[in-house]
Amino acid sequence: MKTTRLCVPSRPSSRPPRAVLRSIFAFGCVAVALAALVSGCAGSPPAAKVPPAESAAPAATGFTILQINDTYKIEGLRAGAEGGLARVRTLRKELESAGRPVLMLHAGDFLFPSVMSKYLAGVPMIDALNLLDGDEGKDEHFFVTLGNHEFDNPDSRVLFDRIAQSKFDWISSNVMIAAAEGDNGVGDARFTPLAGRFPNVKDHVVLELGGIRVGIFGLTLDDQRRPWVEYGYDLEQRKALIARVLADLEREGAEFVVGLTHQEVEQDEWLAREFGARIDWIVGGHEHVALTRKVGRTTITKADADAKSAYRIDVRRADDRGTSSEKIVAGSSLIELGAEVPVDPDLIREVATSLVTLASTVEKKTGRRLLDVVATTEHLLEGTEPTIRGRETALGDLLCDILRERLGADLAFVNGGAIRVNDDVPAGGDLRVYELEGIFYYDDKPVVFELTGREILGLLEKSVSQATLGHGRFLQVAGLRFRYEVAPDGKTRVDAADVTVRPAGGTEFSPLELDRRYRAATLTYTWRNGYRDGYPLFSAGAGDGGTSPALLEKPDVSWRTLTEEALVALPGRRITTALDGRIVRLEKRPK
Repeated sequence: MKTTRLCVPSRPSSRPPRAVLRSIFAFGCVAVALAALVSGCAGSPPAAKVPPAESAAPAATGFTILQINDTYKIEGLRAGAEGGLARVRTLRKELESAGRPVLMLHAGDFLFPSVMSKYLAGVPMIDALNLLDGDEGKDEHFFVTLGNHEFDNPDSRVLFDRIAQSKFDWISSNVMIAAAEGDNGVGDARFTPLAGRFPNVKDHVVLELGGIRVGIFGLTLDDQRRPWVEYGYDLEQRKALIARVLADLEREGAEFVVGLTHQEVEQDEWLAREFGARIDWIVGGHEHVALTRKVGRTTITKADADAKSAYRIDVRRADDRGTSSEKIVAGSSLIELGAEVPVDPDLIREVATSLVTLASTVEKKTGRRLLDVVATTEHLLEGTEPTIRGRETALGDLLCDILRERLGADLAFVNGGAIRVNDDVPAGGDLRVYELEGIFYYDDKPVVFELTGREILGLLEKSVSQATLGHGRFLQVAGLRFRYEVAPDGKTRVDAADVTVRPAGGTEFSPLELDRRYRAATLTYTWRNGYRDGYPLFSAGAGDGGTSPALLEKPDVSWRTLTEEALVALPGRRITTALDGRIVRLEKRPK
């Protein structure tokens, strides 16, 4: 697998990225906003230079897959300076210009969560995806599967409306929905395949591209439970449905089989082991970080979230000169979509329109103006993924420090998955309402309870167990300092001797006492549903007798309000929080 920067000699921007975004929000006129964005970011887009195909074989002997996954912000990251769907359109256009058919695949998670989806119900995302082929009509070569966040809105009609709005096909082999239209789980509803409800939702697809018949099936994990959805994801159910859909694909003549999945990478690896002889490639989502795995003859790829990168997968027939026994071979390269990649003018026009609509909608619904400054920063506040989900950040420190201090706790923690801004606030910059809308997308309420030192150690061990995969379970902390060790095989370990605590009112850190009880603060969701992230200690929301530590306090104030009150009280509203080494990763060398 190659990693490639898409090198484009684009005209330098005359404005910093955040100034470009500011211009979009500040102007009420879409035309003016668009002009500011395109002149600041894109210039006159030259042709993008993409890496050559894995084979010099003619187009009739193969095709290219362009993979993205977990795209929440149509504008991209760092105020549109990297990633985003307008750069995906540029890449797709250049791949298509090479003459090989391009199959565009999205491995799920795009409707929610984002500031835009919170206020506009995912409409702008579908509008943008509809334009990835540069055409107003049906996109015959673009397929998506459902991620867990497609089910975030409890009203089934929101998802159904977005499917109907789509000018591309969805592939879902396992999702079942309540049979009666509009049934949100009331009564004894029957469940039928989602693929039978809409003409553009398929159980599986077989199509011919470049002389090769490619088959695609879709698989979604059961992470977001709704009364109107069933996933058939229990192990035995999953094995049976995958065997069934693979038999269908083989019967229909598929030569190259792709699993379009949204699940944890361990489950993709299971899928490859269980059915590897029958699955050539797994195009996956859910982790938010680029990765590749090879299990037997099956390759697994996942790109970075928000189209910070995309995978290019070239598929061709083997020729007589090759040494492989396979009739069809494939190779991949990871393409980074950084600031040097020009945005597509037509798609960025759609992005600008949606950003202006967002600004006016937020002000109308909340009275808040997205560009209003709440505080200024002395140091960089990192909120991008996988940073907020993989190591200490000053933003995580700030949020947890406020939670701990305001509630008089010995320690506080917030899981990285609860902080959804997926952007940075630069040093010497402004923390605005726009960033707060993202940080507090899930505006939960805080809770206080007691934990033993032994329980704290267990939480920390689980927290870092998938830090390199961008898992939302990673905890940002306050009142704690700890080191963890990563072995060459990726396994992590936290030793009690490497954990110290500064109890409330104290000035010094002292060793963690395993039998001592500490006053801890976190968010209600974690306290109730932490089991979903691998914390069985917090299972009150699981039913069937699940429990969580007894609450000492449940303040009647939102996390956002608590934080905003603390920010307003800062001298000069100046945030001085900086990294202080409270979470340290140690790499263990091989013996």
